[in-house]
Parts: sequence; structure tokens; C-alpha cells
Amino acid sequence: MTSSNSNNPLEQRLIDHIAQYGPITFEAFMEAALYDEENGYYPSRRRQPGSTPVGTDGDYFTSPSSHPVFGALLALQLEEMWQNLGSSDEFTIVEMGAGDGVLGADIREYITRELPDFAKAATYVATDLVPPSGSELVSETSALPVGVTGCIISNELLDAMPVNRFIIQAGEVREVFVDYKDGQFVESVGEVSNPEISARIDPFFDLLPEGYRGEVNLRLGYWVDSVSATLERGYVITIDYGYGRPELYKPTRVEGSLRSYYQHTLGQNPLERIGKQDITAHVDFTAVDHGLSVMGFDRIGKPSQQEFLSNIGIDVFMDDIDARVIGGQLTRTEAQEDQAGVGSLINPEGLGRFRVAVHARGVEIAGEPSQRITGVSGGSPLTDGRSAPTLNEAAAEHARLLRASTPFSQAQPDLSGLPTWEELFSDEP
Repeated sequence: MTSSNSNNPLEQRLIDHIAQYGPITFEAFMEAALYDEENGYYPSRRRQPGSTPVGTDGDYFTSPSSHPVFGALLALQLEEMWQNLGSSDEFTIVEMGAGDGVLGADIREYITRELPDFAKAATYVATDLVPPSGSELVSETSALPVGVTGCIISNELLDAMPVNRFIIQAGEVREVFVDYKDGQFVESVGEVSNPEISARIDPFFDLLPEGYRGEVNLRLGYWVDSVSATLERGYVITIDYGYGRPELYKPTRVEGSLRSYYQHTLGQNPLERIGKQDITAHVDFTAVDHGLSVMGFDRIGKPSQQEFLSNIGIDVFMDDIDARVIGGQLTRTEAQEDQAGVGSLINPEGLGRFRVAVHARGVEIAGEPSQRITGVSGGSPLTDGRSAPTLNEAAAEHARLLRASTPFSQAQPDLSGLPTWEELFSDEP
């Protein structure tokens, strides 16, 4: 058994396991690095007082953390979905991967304040594999309901699922494993551990150059099963960064999509800072569509987040914030902070590039399976006549992007040494 005083307990458990059983899949490594109950990234970041992986003091930003307008726009879209279902007495909103609960807090707050009829029917259930300690807003995944009518929503959930890694080597699809040699974790290459890995790559194999790397998420099927069991009738909104499979395995994406983040810096090595940095991979939306289709869900659309929020009416909210400065309800500084947060949601080189996949099951009137989903199809803004929430009014804490010492700050005169959103998310060489 190998031991070292410099290794943390999680690293030591991985070292001992590899010494006994040999190299492990990257999926197993990523599972331990992110979700180990004692020393994994999410448990350690969410269960320590004053610690969070999200926001100015964390390692990355999300749309909910950027501004409460994100939750408000989703609330309006959810109300329209409720109306499509006949404005029934019960509409259950289930958030999977709710994290610190900010999105749920913003959605509930806006529904209560602005949408009183919908508020009478709406119930919000927020769950996460690793809920924050003592949270009254987010429950364990065991609290997921069964057979509801309503909508399942997730934001940046699927990209945090552990993935297997592959490489094209000597004309074959080979798997990239994790080994431990000479005092450090290293990659090793071997036969694929699951034939589904090769099956996912086969349609694109002839186009991929020698040394090409990528990822395969074999866990999406479990998520689809959970979605199907939870939602009997209604909608699924899946917000994440990713592509359809032909784009995901494009020949020019030679290094794959695996990313690690530490204190808003793009990491170069996922095998470092084990349990202390986030690790993500782009979502295979072809697998999402296929899995949900098998379970009887229709795909309604997959616009970018910029398109989705613009269709709902984010511009109306931005105009409302400006009008409040003229009316004396907001100072110009407060409005600038709000506009920075709202603008980040539709930045075409940042959060605006995320995809919003919308699916439906059991929603049909006059033979039309989707009815109108304004976020997808456009039309009259759902924000007409509505007021925008602001950072100062929100009960939940949000990042103040103008004050952040990160690439998201617009108050810093010199950002030359920091990665941009484009650099953080781009896959191109």
C-alpha cells in the first residue's frame, strides 16, 4: 500500500485502490473527485460554512447566480406551460441539481409577487445529489416526487455528470484511464471498458484524426429514467452547454470538451487539485433527445439561451430597469449592476451560448404536441406589463459582476491576463 503525508484522504483512497486493482476509468475518478462524501468537490464546497462553488467567491458563475431576472423569465415561461396544460389546480415544478437553491428562490419569489393565479397552483420541489448543509430550500434526490403534472427544470446539471474519456490511437477507439505513477496521477490508455463508448463514436470514426480525444456520458440514461418516473405529463427544460453529437465529435475539436475550473480560472489538468476544483464536460444533446424520445417525450426545440430569454422578453426587463432610474426608484450605479447581470445572461460569447432543450409529454391540443412555448417559438413577450426583479430586491444572494475580480467584471480596466468567456467555453484549437 502506497502512502504519503502530502496526500489528502481522497487522494490516498484513490492511490490505494489503483495500487490494488489497477487504473480506474475517468468516470470513476471524476465521480470521486466531485462527489466523494467526505472530500469530494461538491460536498466539501457546499457543506462547509461560508463556502460555495458558485459566485464571486467560488470557482464559476451560473445564470441563476448572475441575476434574479433569469428566474423571473423562467417563471413566466412556466406560467405559460401551466396554461397550456389547462391551468390545472396542481402544477409541480421539479428542479433537479438545484445546488444552493438560488434559482428556486428566484422563481418562487417572482411567481408569488407577480403571478398570483399561477401561485395558487404551483408547487416547487428542489433536489440535489449534494444539497447544502441545513438547507430548507434544497432536498436530497430521494425527495423527488413521482408521476406529477408540471415541469422538470435543470440548469448545468448534466455537464457535471462523470464521463468516460476516449482517444483515437493506432486506428482504434481506446479509453483513457487514470493511473498513479512516480508520485502523481497520470493517464493510461487501454481497451474500452464499455462497448457503448465505441458505439457512440463509430458513426464519426472515419473523420477523427489520430490522437483525437473526447468524452462519452454513459449516465444520461439514468437521468432520463428519473425524469420519466417523476413527470407523468408536462415539460422538461434542460439548460446546459453542449451540442448534438455531430458537432460534439467534430474533427477539429481534437482535445475534447473536458474542463476544470478553480477560482474562475480554466484549469489545464483535471488530475490536479483533486476534490478542490470543478470538472465538467459538454452535454451530448443527441443522447438527451434520444433518451427522452424513447420515454415518449417530444422535442419542442433547442434554442440558445440568448434566443430563449430574448423570446420571453428580456429586453422589456432591461428597459424597465432603465426606466426606474429615470423615475428615481434606482440609482444609476444600482442600474448598472443590474444591467451587467442581466446582460451576462444573453452574452453570445458566454452564458448566452448555453442551450435550452425543451421537451414535452402528454401535452396535446388539436394534434399539436407542444402548443406555444414562447421561449422557443417567439411571439409577444411574456414580460409585457411586468416589472423586472432587481439585485437589491431579491431575497437570495447573487453575484455582483461589476465588483468581481474575474473575467466577468466590467469595472476592471485591464482584463488582458484573465480568460474570457469565449476562452473558457470554446472547443476550437
